Amino acid sequence: MYCVNYDYEVVSWIIYTKEVRAIAKVIEFHFTEKGRLPKISPEELEGFKKKFADILKEYPDVKYNGTYTNEEGMGICDWDAPNAEVVKEIVTKALGAPPADPVIVVEKIM
Repeated sequence: MYCVNYDYEVVSWIIYTKEVRAIAKVIEFHFTEKGRLPKISPEELEGFKKKFADILKEYPDVKYNGTYTNEEGMGICDWDAPNAEVVKEIVTKALGAPPADPVIVVEKIM
């Protein structure tokens, strides 16, 4: 026969102190002249990817899903993050300046 004892004070403390973090879909736009992404060489792109990956290690709750652009450098960056401010912080660290175009939280409607 087995007997299980629960310490309800400890269990409720664990339940109520566990941090719950909501993740939002965040879109970073690149559509103005200043915000468009410049054409860069493959070597420059690899260097930026490494720097970017190193910065993202500091943000375990953030997932960068990719950047999508047209030939003129207009496009978006797709993120899953706690909020838009965190994405702005990451972009500022990576580029040395805040994003030129809006960074917003969006919700799926379809």
